Amino acid sequence: MKRNKMIFMALITAMMAFTVPIFAEDEAEEKSPFGLKLVTDFAYYPKSDVITGGTHFAPITGIYDSVEIRTTLTASYTLATPLGENFLLKDANVAFKGGLELTPVSIRPKLSVDFTPVPFLIFSAGTSIGWGWNIGSIEGLCVLNTVNYDYEKLSTFSHPYYDFWAGATFQFDTGAIIKGDWTHVVILASYTTTYSGIAGLDDYSVYEWQCSKGKARGLSYEFQGVLGYQMPLPLTLAGMLFKVTGYYDGAVYGSFDNTYDGDFAEISISPLARFNFGDKDELTCLFDFSSQRSFETEYSKPGEKLITNVTGREWYFKRIAFSWSHKFM
Repeated sequence: MKRNKMIFMALITAMMAFTVPIFAEDEAEEKSPFGLKLVTDFAYYPKSDVITGGTHFAPITGIYDSVEIRTTLTASYTLATPLGENFLLKDANVAFKGGLELTPVSIRPKLSVDFTPVPFLIFSAGTSIGWGWNIGSIEGLCVLNTVNYDYEKLSTFSHPYYDFWAGATFQFDTGAIIKGDWTHVVILASYTTTYSGIAGLDDYSVYEWQCSKGKARGLSYEFQGVLGYQMPLPLTLAGMLFKVTGYYDGAVYGSFDNTYDGDFAEISISPLARFNFGDKDELTCLFDFSSQRSFETEYSKPGEKLITNVTGREWYFKRIAFSWSHKFM
């Protein structure tokens, strides 16, 4: 989905934006039930002009389209809940997390809980509420006017953003069964269902949150799969991320579903690399090749996408993203 030019913008992503979970932690860290971590995400978007027609690839046509930045401080407390003496069950735990996400155009407190019955499976659920604002042309909170198809700014406190989500993550490291420094092929698969929206809007309203247009209130999903190779080097992980996101039912867009294909699935295929800098700092880099709707004809405003027939899938280079995390404890 194309974004307006801006100095800073925010990304949200429900469970994982572009960071990869750590598959193994130091034993010393596991002894403390408390955790405090700061994650700062930054992404740079080159420009790719939209090409109409069927499924195709849109090349990069300009150096700059937009950038985005987000920082999140998360505190956690892990409670041991052994389910038995079996080696798979003795380390079962529940982690309670509270976080605060801040971007140039929004603030969002978050609460979540993770249940890990066995080392390779995590069940998660959470919720958040956020307040957005607009800074000049940088739009953090808007609604689509269905008469002129412009996005109009909303007031911050009367229209909070909210979401509720639940998901499951499977993660496996071949180093658990084949000992050695160079035997770690890591596999991760996660699936998350989210209900999100903006309070105070009419049914089937289309809105913009954190500079992302074309959103609607309703149930959406996200699948992520990671295949990587973990090494005893500063470059600790190299691999590939595969992601699919969309709404379960295109009816969340009301009558626009007929032209906009409301349940269209956006797909991303992204090489990634993770670097460790000591025990507390790491940097994840991602190169995101993604897809979006391809339209039958050109449109003059982003809001006019809703009334332009979708005819296929447009692949393009979406962004270069960086995520730096620091553990305080």
